[in-house]
Amino acid sequence: MQTYWQNTTAPGNIDRGLYIILPLRYQGTFQSITVNKKDPELPELTFDTSDFTELLSVKCRNGNFVKRVSVNSKLQETIEAWNGKAEISKKYQIDDLQLFIFNNGIAFITVYLSYKNKDVNQIYKFIDPGYVQKSNDNKNSVKEVLLELLEEKVFGLVQKKMKITLSWFIQDKESRKYIIKEAYRLNIASLPKRFENNEIPKRIAYNGHRLVDVTRDFEDVSEMDVEYATGAKDVEDEHYGWACAITSQEISYAYGPKLGKMEPRDKNGLRERSEDDLLLTMIVMYQKYTCMIFNERIHQRFIGESSRLKREESLRSLKREALEFISYGTLAPSQISRWNNVCETYRSLQKQNGVNELLEEISQKITLLNEEQDRIDGERESRVSMIITVFGLVSIISATLQMLDYISTGRPLMIIGFLVTGTAIILFFLYLIFNERKKKRKILCQRLFCSYKPFCRTEFLLSFPQ
Repeated sequence: MQTYWQNTTAPGNIDRGLYIILPLRYQGTFQSITVNKKDPELPELTFDTSDFTELLSVKCRNGNFVKRVSVNSKLQETIEAWNGKAEISKKYQIDDLQLFIFNNGIAFITVYLSYKNKDVNQIYKFIDPGYVQKSNDNKNSVKEVLLELLEEKVFGLVQKKMKITLSWFIQDKESRKYIIKEAYRLNIASLPKRFENNEIPKRIAYNGHRLVDVTRDFEDVSEMDVEYATGAKDVEDEHYGWACAITSQEISYAYGPKLGKMEPRDKNGLRERSEDDLLLTMIVMYQKYTCMIFNERIHQRFIGESSRLKREESLRSLKREALEFISYGTLAPSQISRWNNVCETYRSLQKQNGVNELLEEISQKITLLNEEQDRIDGERESRVSMIITVFGLVSIISATLQMLDYISTGRPLMIIGFLVTGTAIILFFLYLIFNERKKKRKILCQRLFCSYKPFCRTEFLLSFPQ
């Protein structure tokens, strides 16, 4: 680790950045949202990368799965209002605002903070990772003011232009102070040199995850849930270009210079390099929060007080949406990218965010929903059968009374006809019962004979002396 930093001047000026991915809900129709690359307020951004397979690229480009727009038209206005309401906010620099809208009522807004390695302590205090404590200091107020301004500036613009209403994914007002703390993060750093072995960038990426100086020789053996992925070793310079550390809270990348370059990426080059990795992370975030939405809806379905008809309709709708998401909204790692290291990054992101467990839980709950639907259908069929039975009994009683009325007339022909008909019916049923018993007896005898015959033959042969 120390060898890597030899001859490195001014490590405090290393460019770093942090994407805070804030989950949202929206009310409105996805198909009615129109985006345009030439729109001055909400220009469309392409949700595609060369890392994706062509199948995934087509799915993301056609506009039926996700829409991505820049909200930088409100960036300067938001920053000025933030600095005016929270003096401490002047220590932080927001360089980019993006909005991702998926086709199932879930959206995300990403806030990108750029900073130098020497200022990482300020970012650490802003995020305050790993600590949940009540306080009324400037750290909490600066985050709350930022969220309020995003609601005012960005949500209002989106409602005006796209006709959808955005809201935070966390609906409880008392819990909104934890929105930034619990948001997933993408941490990036531009390193001065490429890497001779993949252990060095892993250590640096881990420092990025812990929001400490990337040059520190820092480790924490108690953190067992960290997974790593690296780029392949280049065949020309025999060095690695990047690595990432993946946890349940964030994914942290360490990027070396471009192949053949001796200078690190600058501030803009760093953000450009991270675009592909941001899109990969967004796909996993979509899966994670969709699973959470389904679990919430299933819970509401069982505790709701709506009418039986509405409950049955919501049950069918939930099953249809869940099956559609499992079959269309989720992708295996091999379907994400042609590159193995991208597939491994995606697999680790799914694992660390609990997507696979959530999908399994949804599958189990779909089974429960099927059982609930069968129970409802069974109750309905029982009621119909009971009604038919009641009408049948009434008809039988009516026919019996009519027959007794005919017999009571005393006409010999009526009496003889009734006796003959009754006798014929009884004989017919006795014939059917006799034939059924005869068939069962015949089958039983054949089975006994087949099982007993080999045994008897063996016993018979063994009875003779050898």
